[in-house]
Amino acid sequence: MIVLGIVGTPAGGKSTVAERLVELGATWIDADVIAKEVSERPDVQDDLKQHYGPAIVDKDGKVDRVKLAALVFGDDDASRRRLEYLESRIHPETKKLITNQLLRFEKRGDAVAILDVPLLYKSSWDRSCDEIWCVDADEDIRIERARTRGWTPEQLQARENNQLDIAEKKRLSTRFILNNGTLTELNETISTLWSSLIRRHSAASDSKHCSE
Repeated sequence: MIVLGIVGTPAGGKSTVAERLVELGATWIDADVIAKEVSERPDVQDDLKQHYGPAIVDKDGKVDRVKLAALVFGDDDASRRRLEYLESRIHPETKKLITNQLLRFEKRGDAVAILDVPLLYKSSWDRSCDEIWCVDADEDIRIERARTRGWTPEQLQARENNQLDIAEKKRLSTRFILNNGTLTELNETISTLWSSLIRRHSAASDSKHCSE
């Protein structure tokens, strides 16, 4: 099974790329979705409410993800400490579930698994990837896309500041995708890259079998 990592800037278009890859036959492991499921477990909810206090609790007594994000995504030391606790509480279980999914997908014979992890390099998931594609868009485009998610430009920047610099992501990645155009243009680019990915790894697999 080919493990394809997807990285990039917030609102750069990673999810759109992943959706197109699913249409082409890939399986998508979305770390954000898994982390959300982990954060909604009763024991985790209790720990988060106890640690952060009533400021993150909604009217139903649950953790409000928007309020929590406002607390942990910032440039000050206090925000960074709050984020460190959140990651220490959520990431270990998320990593375990991602590992289990990779094993399950490989066992059932999936051809390609997309590993969509925001902190892919920081959490060392890049070591599990056969290729890594980096997706980015110009800042003005990303700001507009972020607005559709309810993020301010400042919130977008705060999330970006928590991640590896985009220049370094590009340097470490196998392929770079500039997502400034239309959805049709992006889909055509992804289709071309997909075909190339399958050909390369099929050739590598055939070569390996011939040498055995």
